[in-house]
Amino acid sequence: MYQKIAVGLACILAALVMSGCRYGRPAVVPVSQHMAEPVATGSFIVEPRTFKPFKLLVTTGMSNPRLEGTFSATGARNDIEVTLLEESQFTNWQERRSFEAIYESGRVTNATLDVQLPTDPATYYVVFSNRFSIFSNKAVAADVHLSYDRVNLSAESGRRSRSGYRRR
Repeated sequence: MYQKIAVGLACILAALVMSGCRYGRPAVVPVSQHMAEPVATGSFIVEPRTFKPFKLLVTTGMSNPRLEGTFSATGARNDIEVTLLEESQFTNWQERRSFEAIYESGRVTNATLDVQLPTDPATYYVVFSNRFSIFSNKAVAADVHLSYDRVNLSAESGRRSRSGYRRR
């Protein structure tokens, strides 16, 4: 009789222990992290009849990529042209051929950028142009960055290991 009770208690104890430890694959939880990479920051000079390009890359794993920021120019008429181009269009723009821009500021003293980019991997250029000026340098102050969400997959499920500690 004691033997049947001991076996019954052992089975109950084993069932309780096993119910607290779930075996199998951990749940995959997507974790989104907001990121920002500098593109053009600080002050720089754009000489007459020239331009300054800044390269940015949209890569796989970037969700909701955006070009964001501000810029301002001083010198002569206090104006600058800012253009956002995909790589092949930048080549056309450099050679003064027909091109399609994602963003064109026109001649402005200052502006705020907030441009949604495609999620397909690509190379882009933000171009600060003073090609239109014959004699005057332009002093530009810029704070332009590429912002995006990076989605990581996490295997954290909150399960406890056999030792009773939470897995990390």
